[in-house]
Amino acid sequence: MSTTTMNQTSGAVGRWLRILSGAAVVGLAGLAVVVAMRSGAGVRPPVAAGSVPGSEPPSVTVEKPERTTLRRAIRQPGSIEAFERTPLYARVAGYVEDVRRDIGDRVHRGDILVKLSVPELEEEVTEKEARVAQARAEIEQARESLAAAEASVGTAKAMVQLAEAGRTRSGADYERWEGESRRVQGLVQRQVIDKQIQDETLNQFKASAAARDETEAKVKSAEASLREAVARRDKAKADVKAAQARLAVAEADHRRMATWLGYASVRAPFDGIVTARNVDTGHLLLPAAAGSGGKAEPLFVMERIDPVRIFVEVPEADAGAVRDGTPAVVRIPALRGREIPGQVTRSSWSLGARERTLRVEIDLPNPEGRLRPGMYAHASITVEHPDVLTLPAAAVVKQGDQTFCYRVEDGKAVRTPIEVGLTSDGRLEGLQKQMKPGDDSAWREFTGAEEGIQNIPAGLADGQVVRIAPP
Repeated sequence: MSTTTMNQTSGAVGRWLRILSGAAVVGLAGLAVVVAMRSGAGVRPPVAAGSVPGSEPPSVTVEKPERTTLRRAIRQPGSIEAFERTPLYARVAGYVEDVRRDIGDRVHRGDILVKLSVPELEEEVTEKEARVAQARAEIEQARESLAAAEASVGTAKAMVQLAEAGRTRSGADYERWEGESRRVQGLVQRQVIDKQIQDETLNQFKASAAARDETEAKVKSAEASLREAVARRDKAKADVKAAQARLAVAEADHRRMATWLGYASVRAPFDGIVTARNVDTGHLLLPAAAGSGGKAEPLFVMERIDPVRIFVEVPEADAGAVRDGTPAVVRIPALRGREIPGQVTRSSWSLGARERTLRVEIDLPNPEGRLRPGMYAHASITVEHPDVLTLPAAAVVKQGDQTFCYRVEDGKAVRTPIEVGLTSDGRLEGLQKQMKPGDDSAWREFTGAEEGIQNIPAGLADGQVVRIAPP
């Protein structure tokens, strides 16, 4: 037998041995399966969807959302500004006579910063003072005339009374001689007395009548004099009122000019510090209105630095939680990180149209002047969301732009997209849940009855069977 024939024979024998060996293995496996099926041992039930074959359901703990108060610190940069900042201008035209303050000077309200020389105003004030004195003298003169008129009225009344007394007396004489004349006339007719006595009696009667008429004229004259005296008195009263009105006008005019003269001294409007000075002795100053559209340079700039304002821009997401009185802490890097407690004093309420931020102010006392306008500041504003439904942070998963948790329904883990709010102390505010993933109309608010998995096992899949561990 040749070498080639021997090699072919041995290769064929090897292939048959491998075939027989495989068949034997298959036969043994089949036999084992049959035995197992008959004995009922080693057969597992069907595996649930999402579970790992050959493993027990993971044990999880569940918890319902808890109502609590979330506190969050909003940390934002800010800046220090003066509580008030006022540029001071000249109100009247004049030459600078005296500059009494410089930059960095602490001044009190009413202190003179610069004094102007305005001699024409001083002369006008002197003239107005003279007019006031003249008006007062006219009042005194009018009052004296009124007193004289009052006296004339009194005299006229007395004359009227005297005339009326004379009228009464003459009237009585008239009646007496009228009766006597009738009596004498009767006696003459009876020839008891002679004609001569009758004539004498008649003459007396005529004289009494004339006296009565004279007295009546005196009464009318006295009454006319009284009316004239009363008219002079009323005019004197009117003259007094007119003089008083002229005095009021003169005094108002004087006050107006004195006010203008007062503008010759530029005074500090409040307690603070002079931070800018743009004037020297001898400068000719014009009123601010004479400047080009209000662009005139101020003489001084004053800033009130006790208290100071801390301005902070709060993002839109936190703007609704910031209110007046919200606690805050301000840290000043320039003062070695000094922290000063405070609170929100006021806010703009509306958000800026461009930045979408809320402008917040925090007032801080500054008696020593260590906080200077222009310094940087960092504010930490602690806001609260009371009585909100919260979830543990460990129960929430974030993947990309989506946030979700796992709820347990019918013994299975259900992946649920959610929307969360504030985060504080390991808990998140639960706002909404999406009952059907991908359906934007299926968002619902948290009710507090949801059972969420707290310890999410690694690799937990949606729909996977889980076992709830006892609490």
